[in-house]
Amino acid sequence: MVILRGVVALWAVVALGCGLRSDPLIPVELLPDDGGGSDDGDAVDPDRIGSCNDRLVLPTVDAAVSGELARGGSLSEGTCGRDDGPEDAYVLLATSTTDVQIIFDASTEFDPVLRVELEGCGGEGIELVCDRNIIEAPFHFLVEAGLEYTVTVDSKKGQSGNYAFDVVYGAPALDQCPVHPEFINQVSGATFVWGNTFSPGHGRIDGFCGGPGRENMFPLTASYPGFMYISATGTNGFSPVVSFRTGCGATSELGCARDGDTGIPGTAELEAYIDGPGQYYIVVDEAGLDGGDYSLRVEFE
Repeated sequence: MVILRGVVALWAVVALGCGLRSDPLIPVELLPDDGGGSDDGDAVDPDRIGSCNDRLVLPTVDAAVSGELARGGSLSEGTCGRDDGPEDAYVLLATSTTDVQIIFDASTEFDPVLRVELEGCGGEGIELVCDRNIIEAPFHFLVEAGLEYTVTVDSKKGQSGNYAFDVVYGAPALDQCPVHPEFINQVSGATFVWGNTFSPGHGRIDGFCGGPGRENMFPLTASYPGFMYISATGTNGFSPVVSFRTGCGATSELGCARDGDTGIPGTAELEAYIDGPGQYYIVVDEAGLDGGDYSLRVEFE
């Protein structure tokens, strides 16, 4: 049934039933009940409503969404595991570039896994999100205007039942990002150096240069306008991405760079201008999911 209802640190100072009910904050066109749903057929029917071949439509305005997973097997799985039960797939065609938050309700009757793919479904697209702790904490990701995303509600083997989540468009609050306890202070002529090792897996911070892997987000306190040079080098499989931003969401990014953008494989380099005193953030992210080691260097003019 598908229904829409309107309503190491170094601081150097010298160098089955699937359905959709939406209660959007912005009214949407009333759609009739089509009388169908995955409770009318097997959960592993590849053409059922909620499958990749017949995805549900995710509203492009803030909305409350609910549905029911049928009993049965799985049609697709992600990289984070614990999702070999039935699933519902939603398609989102972004009408504007923005951050999107998915906030699951505690009333959900199973342990949900959230998956997001770009330009594909069921493992055929680019996996941007695979999170199995979605009940404990909301998840946010970037959508860019004109691109198509698949948002999949998945489950553990043997689980099914009702679920509910809110989809909220706009920048997430800072507490939605894991901010590193190590502060960087802008000091003329100073260099900040840090290194870390990540295990394989997904992170929680998104950006325009990508980075679905694990990350560190460092707070930067600036006291004057000026340039800084950011460089992150990855080893043992780590492909670095760096970004400079004012908040948690991707849309707060002031600049970013990927592994190899400046012609050096294994290194992401970014020259950024700090407009003035204030609170900023530097993120070292991973372009893949393999984990590995990185070393970060931030130099201030």
